[in-house]
Amino acid sequence: MSNSDKICHLAELGFSIAQPKGYKPHALERLFREAVKAVTELHGIELSSNDYKCTISGRIQKTIDRMGDDQAYIPEKKGIDIKADEFADYFVENILKGICDGKPGRLKKMSNSLADGYYSSTLQIRRNYWEEKNNSKETEELK
Repeated sequence: MSNSDKICHLAELGFSIAQPKGYKPHALERLFREAVKAVTELHGIELSSNDYKCTISGRIQKTIDRMGDDQAYIPEKKGIDIKADEFADYFVENILKGICDGKPGRLKKMSNSLADGYYSSTLQIRRNYWEEKNNSKETEELK
Protein backbone atom coordinates (compact mmCIF):
# COMPACT_ATOMS: atom_id res chain seq x y z
CA MET A 1 0.00 0.00 0.00
CA SER A 2 1.43 3.36 -0.99
CA ASN A 3 1.72 6.26 1.43
CA SER A 4 -1.03 8.15 -0.37
CA ASP A 5 -3.33 5.11 -0.04
CA LYS A 6 -2.60 5.06 3.69
CA ILE A 7 -3.57 8.73 4.03
CA CYS A 8 -6.72 8.16 1.94
CA HIS A 9 -7.79 5.26 4.14
CA LEU A 10 -7.17 7.29 7.27
CA ALA A 11 -9.35 10.06 5.80
CA GLU A 12 -12.10 7.48 5.18
CA LEU A 13 -11.91 6.40 8.82
CA GLY A 14 -12.03 10.04 9.90
CA PHE A 15 -15.02 10.76 7.66
CA SER A 16 -16.92 7.88 9.23
CA ILE A 17 -16.40 9.56 12.62
CA ALA A 18 -17.11 13.17 11.69
CA GLN A 19 -18.11 14.73 8.39
CA PRO A 20 -16.60 18.23 8.38
CA LYS A 21 -18.68 21.15 7.21
CA GLY A 22 -17.25 23.84 4.95
CA TYR A 23 -13.97 23.86 3.10
CA LYS A 24 -11.55 25.37 5.59
CA PRO A 25 -8.43 23.24 5.95
CA HIS A 26 -8.56 23.46 9.75
CA ALA A 27 -12.00 21.83 9.81
CA LEU A 28 -11.20 19.18 7.21
CA GLU A 29 -7.86 18.21 8.79
CA ARG A 30 -8.98 18.41 12.41
CA LEU A 31 -8.94 14.70 13.33
CA PHE A 32 -5.60 14.21 11.62
CA ARG A 33 -4.07 17.24 13.35
CA GLU A 34 -5.41 16.09 16.73
CA ALA A 35 -3.81 12.67 16.24
CA VAL A 36 -0.48 14.32 15.37
CA LYS A 37 -0.70 16.53 18.47
CA ALA A 38 -1.49 13.52 20.66
CA VAL A 39 1.84 12.02 19.63
CA THR A 40 4.07 15.08 19.30
CA GLU A 41 2.97 16.91 22.44
CA LEU A 42 4.45 14.13 24.53
CA HIS A 43 7.79 15.89 23.85
CA GLY A 44 10.02 12.92 23.24
CA ILE A 45 8.50 10.50 25.75
CA GLU A 46 8.67 7.14 24.04
CA LEU A 47 5.52 5.10 24.52
CA SER A 48 4.40 1.68 23.39
CA SER A 49 2.16 1.37 20.35
CA ASN A 50 -0.76 0.66 22.64
CA ASP A 51 -0.07 3.80 24.69
CA TYR A 52 0.02 5.91 21.52
CA LYS A 53 -3.25 4.34 20.37
CA CYS A 54 -4.96 5.07 23.68
CA THR A 55 -3.70 8.65 23.70
CA ILE A 56 -4.88 9.28 20.14
CA SER A 57 -8.25 7.60 20.68
CA GLY A 58 -8.91 9.63 23.82
CA ARG A 59 -7.99 12.85 22.07
CA ILE A 60 -10.22 12.05 19.09
CA GLN A 61 -13.17 11.29 21.38
CA LYS A 62 -12.71 14.56 23.27
CA THR A 63 -12.44 16.44 19.99
CA ILE A 64 -15.75 14.99 18.83
CA ASP A 65 -17.38 16.16 22.06
CA ARG A 66 -15.97 19.66 21.55
CA MET A 67 -17.06 19.97 17.92
CA GLY A 68 -20.27 21.88 17.49
CA ASP A 69 -22.95 21.20 14.91
CA ASP A 70 -21.55 24.10 12.89
CA GLN A 71 -18.15 22.34 12.54
CA ALA A 72 -19.11 18.79 11.63
CA TYR A 73 -21.91 16.31 11.27
CA ILE A 74 -21.42 13.33 13.57
CA PRO A 75 -23.26 10.43 11.90
CA GLU A 76 -23.50 8.33 15.05
CA LYS A 77 -22.42 9.07 18.62
CA LYS A 78 -23.07 5.50 19.69
CA GLY A 79 -19.96 3.45 19.04
CA ILE A 80 -17.76 6.52 18.58
CA ASP A 81 -15.21 4.95 20.92
CA ILE A 82 -14.83 1.96 18.60
CA LYS A 83 -14.39 4.20 15.56
CA ALA A 84 -11.87 6.35 17.44
CA ASP A 85 -9.95 3.21 18.41
CA GLU A 86 -9.89 2.08 14.75
CA PHE A 87 -8.66 5.52 13.65
CA ALA A 88 -5.95 5.51 16.35
CA ASP A 89 -4.86 1.96 15.56
CA TYR A 90 -4.58 2.73 11.86
CA PHE A 91 -2.77 6.01 12.55
CA VAL A 92 -0.13 4.38 14.75
CA GLU A 93 0.44 1.33 12.57
CA ASN A 94 0.37 2.98 9.14
CA ILE A 95 1.23 6.64 9.64
CA LEU A 96 3.49 6.81 12.71
CA LYS A 97 5.18 3.44 12.18
CA GLY A 98 4.62 2.90 8.47
CA ILE A 99 5.43 6.32 7.02
CA CYS A 100 7.39 7.94 9.87
CA ASP A 101 9.34 4.87 11.05
CA GLY A 102 7.87 5.17 14.56
CA LYS A 103 9.56 8.52 15.12
CA PRO A 104 7.38 11.32 16.57
CA GLY A 105 9.92 13.92 15.39
CA ARG A 106 9.61 12.72 11.83
CA LEU A 107 5.82 12.79 12.16
CA LYS A 108 6.01 16.40 13.28
CA LYS A 109 8.25 17.34 10.33
CA MET A 110 6.02 15.55 7.82
CA SER A 111 2.69 16.55 9.34
CA ASN A 112 1.98 19.48 7.00
CA SER A 113 2.60 17.43 3.87
CA LEU A 114 0.58 14.52 5.22
CA ALA A 115 -2.21 16.91 6.22
CA ASP A 116 -2.36 18.16 2.63
CA GLY A 117 -3.07 14.61 1.48
CA TYR A 118 -5.64 14.13 4.23
CA TYR A 119 -7.34 17.39 3.21
CA SER A 120 -7.50 16.40 -0.45
CA SER A 121 -8.73 12.90 0.38
CA THR A 122 -11.45 14.23 2.65
CA LEU A 123 -12.71 16.54 -0.09
CA GLN A 124 -12.81 13.65 -2.54
CA ILE A 125 -14.59 11.37 -0.05
CA ARG A 126 -17.17 14.05 0.64
CA ARG A 127 -17.70 14.68 -3.08
CA ASN A 128 -18.19 10.92 -3.72
CA TYR A 129 -20.50 10.62 -0.71
CA TRP A 130 -22.82 13.36 -2.01
CA GLU A 131 -22.73 12.07 -5.59
CA GLU A 132 -23.80 8.61 -4.38
CA LYS A 133 -26.46 10.07 -2.12
CA ASN A 134 -27.88 12.26 -4.92
CA ASN A 135 -27.81 9.37 -7.41
CA SER A 136 -29.69 7.07 -5.03
CA LYS A 137 -32.21 9.85 -4.39
CA GLU A 138 -32.78 10.29 -8.14
CA THR A 139 -33.17 6.51 -8.55
CA GLU A 140 -35.82 6.42 -5.81
CA GLU A 141 -37.71 9.30 -7.42
CA LEU A 142 -37.83 7.43 -10.74
CA LYS A 143 -39.48 4.39 -9.15
